[in-house]
Amino acid sequence: MRYDFDLLIRNASVIIGDASPAIRADIGIVGSVIATIGSIPAEATSRDVIDATGLTVTPGFIDIHTHADIALLANPVHLPKVMQGVTTEVFTNCGLGFAPITDVGIQIQRRYIAGLFGDDGNSPTQGDGTTSAKRVSWSWRSVADLLTEYESAGIGTNVAYLIPHGSVRVSVMGMEERAADSGELERMRSMVAQGMEEGAWGISTGIWYAPMRSADRAELVCLFREAGLFATHQRDYGPQLFEATAESLAIAQEAGVPVQISHLQMNGPGNRGKAGELLAQLDDAIRSGIDVTCDTYPYTAGSTFIQSILPKSAAEEGPDQILKLLSNPETCSNIINYIDGLSNEWSEYNLVGATSRFNAAYEGLTFPEVAAARGLRISEWICAVLLEEDLRACFVHHGAHEENVRDILQWGPQMVGSDGLHLPGKTHPRLYGTFPRVLGYYVREEKVISLEQGIHKMTGAPAKRLGLKDRGWLREGLAADLVIVDTEKVLDTATFTEPLHFPDGIVHVFVNGTAVKRDGVATGVLAGRVLRKG
Repeated sequence: MRYDFDLLIRNASVIIGDASPAIRADIGIVGSVIATIGSIPAEATSRDVIDATGLTVTPGFIDIHTHADIALLANPVHLPKVMQGVTTEVFTNCGLGFAPITDVGIQIQRRYIAGLFGDDGNSPTQGDGTTSAKRVSWSWRSVADLLTEYESAGIGTNVAYLIPHGSVRVSVMGMEERAADSGELERMRSMVAQGMEEGAWGISTGIWYAPMRSADRAELVCLFREAGLFATHQRDYGPQLFEATAESLAIAQEAGVPVQISHLQMNGPGNRGKAGELLAQLDDAIRSGIDVTCDTYPYTAGSTFIQSILPKSAAEEGPDQILKLLSNPETCSNIINYIDGLSNEWSEYNLVGATSRFNAAYEGLTFPEVAAARGLRISEWICAVLLEEDLRACFVHHGAHEENVRDILQWGPQMVGSDGLHLPGKTHPRLYGTFPRVLGYYVREEKVISLEQGIHKMTGAPAKRLGLKDRGWLREGLAADLVIVDTEKVLDTATFTEPLHFPDGIVHVFVNGTAVKRDGVATGVLAGRVLRKG
């Protein structure tokens, strides 16, 4: 057995990542690989030694649900995630992404959904008139090209890629809200097949969003079968949640592939306390042979872009048409009337991601508060903010329930995913706080789940779900992605009013054997790799 290491971690409480109890052990790392776990003799030599007495070593956290597509190119050190122990980012999610894509498709996606992805370094100003982001080229079109872009630029975390249904559909059909014909479906299937050959791990969809919401069952089954795994932002998480979940399960059964239900939340007063009923629905599906899991974040609020509120007809001809409709008094009046007819409780909606002189000062306020400050009705302001922010503003929606969050977190097949949005200015605190919040609040303080269960949901479970073979667990011969955490101090400090704060208690983070956070401080080293399936 080799006792000459590049990194030696001594006296640690070690959590393997499979939900088994912690063990006391030393860990020896050679290069990017875990060489030894156990009792390592005192005479062993190492270039670097960490005394982990009183600390816990875990596998690096795998964020199963992210939107880091552009953030990793614009800010590759990736501090919001590195500082909380994330070593692998899984994206694209909700079908919202940028490869594979055509020239026409990328123009649509950059205008329609880019507000979810933050600063790309191409704007002359960013909020306060400056930008620290590297300029993103937007030159790729295939999955292979995009993955090569990450490798060429260098990245702070590993990447596992899911093909976005949205980019495939807009490349073939634009924003048309109709079912695909046979020729269009074959073109989409071919794009998915090529993306899988180039290293993707599956496909994601968001059938709540335009234009994916117009895909029929045949399209979804065909594309998901080609990908072999699908993650889905379901058609509804509110009054029709149970029907939407039944749809996801039926599609998985027909396609014969596993399904990951994205950010499984239960919104609206009618869903309060109904997590048990929902989980029973999922357990019944598992007993019938359907492979279903889910991810959630430890908050009772979600977040997305404001144009998702608009009527279906507004988006059908693309982002330029949306802006044209909003600029025309007559068509804008029709949209205002539509919004007035919605039953949304607008006091639950907060503005985030705004950078213009009209709205930046109101970030964090509720829609009624911003509208009143602007002297507008809520519906009028929603139309105004979309114009003023060029479709780049977002909202946080406080619509879920704490008891459901806890119950779903206790479900065995649940995993932890941040769904973090890299917005300018304020954003949802899940971007900075998801993983330490689970460990500090739900594990240590509330004891909703055990520490070993929490770590499993962040490491071994997502690795198994994707099919990652070389990371997700602390085992000899696997990649040295690991986190050293003070379990008595770990805690999120990001809040809805002050969301851009790094957590406490995450002491060291290693990606492929290299420190990306040491003694609580980011090193700036780009140690991540692109993880390709196949």
